[in-house]
Amino acid sequence: MPSGPGEFEHCQKPAVGAWGVGWATLVLNHGTAPHPCYARIADVLVTFEGPWAAYRALTPQPRPGGTDVRLCHLVYDVPPGADPEGLARARGAAVHCAVPGTVDHPWGTLPYTLHKPENTS
Repeated sequence: MPSGPGEFEHCQKPAVGAWGVGWATLVLNHGTAPHPCYARIADVLVTFEGPWAAYRALTPQPRPGGTDVRLCHLVYDVPPGADPEGLARARGAAVHCAVPGTVDHPWGTLPYTLHKPENTS
């Protein structure tokens, strides 16, 4: 999903179509913080998708569109003993998924909310 304001109109048309056929929830996966205009057409904005190291280094970002839209973070390559849920909450993500999988196919592993590794510290 593009994140700049120039592509908004192109994305708005299918969103309106989805609502028109009765879709109740619209999630847009930008993978980064999009322009605030996208909050007008989404129920959930995926504002981060990437590895744990990048997620931990991410500086606080403005919340696109205020508090009316829920934020989602998708994090992979999360090491055992990490607290992805706490970090997601601290960064304002109401929805998140953290997995231990790595590049090529990180989402083929169970999320930590379903598969909690033992604390190795």
